[in-house]
Amino acid sequence: MNFIISDDDGLQYSKISGDNNKIHIDELTGYNSIFGEKICHGSLIILKFFKIINIKKIVKNYDKFSIKILFFKHFKYNTKISIIKKNKTYKLYQKKEQLAEINIKSSNFLKNYSLEKSKISLKINKKFINYYNRQKQLETLPLILNNLTKYVGKIFPGENSIINEININFNKSYDFSKTKTIIFSKKISSRIPIINNKLIHNNFIVEFQTSERPVPKKTITKPNKFIIKKIKQIKENILILGASQGVGRDITNILQYNKQILKIATYNKNLINIKDNKIIRKKIEVKKDIKKINKIISIYSPIKIYYFPSPKIYFGNELNKEIIKEYENIFVKIPLNIIKNNRYKKISFFYPSTININYNRSSIYSKIKLEAESKIKKICSKYNVPYKIFRFPAINSRQSISLLNNNLPNLVEHINANKSLISKIFFIKS
Repeated sequence: MNFIISDDDGLQYSKISGDNNKIHIDELTGYNSIFGEKICHGSLIILKFFKIINIKKIVKNYDKFSIKILFFKHFKYNTKISIIKKNKTYKLYQKKEQLAEINIKSSNFLKNYSLEKSKISLKINKKFINYYNRQKQLETLPLILNNLTKYVGKIFPGENSIINEININFNKSYDFSKTKTIIFSKKISSRIPIINNKLIHNNFIVEFQTSERPVPKKTITKPNKFIIKKIKQIKENILILGASQGVGRDITNILQYNKQILKIATYNKNLINIKDNKIIRKKIEVKKDIKKINKIISIYSPIKIYYFPSPKIYFGNELNKEIIKEYENIFVKIPLNIIKNNRYKKISFFYPSTININYNRSSIYSKIKLEAESKIKKICSKYNVPYKIFRFPAINSRQSISLLNNNLPNLVEHINANKSLISKIFFIKS
């Protein structure tokens, strides 16, 4: 059994449910998130699943039942979702990776979270009822899941939210309001961004757990006087490929303190909002615009090249062929082509890596980055191109932050605390 959620499905569902959180419908929001792309509503996945397996028929004669749903990772749009059944357990896969698991039982299973006395009531939207009546689906479950996703995506946690699990319990003896949904919530700890919730409506108690999705902090740290003094010693122009976010943005912010050189800062989807008349902004997609990059290098040579383009990074030993091909292209082939095409010009080349490959050398990403490091060293040495390869620690960026590690320092904070990094990153003596 297979199904697909299209972009249009997501947009339509955002209107029906009221959960128009941009993570589901806006390309740029998704791109800048820890997912690297917009993601499907978890509730929409479950509703599609219910329709395919005919949940009405399965639970028709049950006086009580429970449906436990665990989400392991996000679901992509326009990508086949496969349902594999074993006994009463269903596993949902995308590209051979299990992303969710659903268990259906003819009994109730309640965790009985200890929650706040405060509660929120959501009225039932008549549009929901009319829509699901037309679809001939089990009425109450879609209404509950719609209010659940609206609550999570728009109220609490709100904009930066994730649904981890949903535990649906039906019992004919439950007798709650049929005209409104009541939800209780409590964050489990001030230090851990996980929230326990309980929803009650009609014959249902739904316990669900959510998280506050980590986002990179946007604060800009000023380099200390020593760093600024050293940055002003740079004489060559600088090309920063991928200057709009993460370490590339931090490098660009640091370099703005040198007003004597030109900084050519490239972006793909995110605009660069640094006020500096010595910054030239260029829209570049490295997979397509190698000729444009070569032209920039020719015009502004002698030039230092900083290479920061990166797709979403996955540290796994099994990745689909599309991701592997993209990694090999962006991390290996493109930087090698840039160096080879400009080997006789006055250039130097900076290539970023990560200390994670020290600890996880068996992952596909690590193997590709190690291959890139080796080949870049070899070609730069062959053509006498000055180069630096630096393995960064965890830096505040969408690639590095996680639920339990969401307050990482930015690059400036690292350099302020460690002056020796100046020589390792900027081709100048510390």
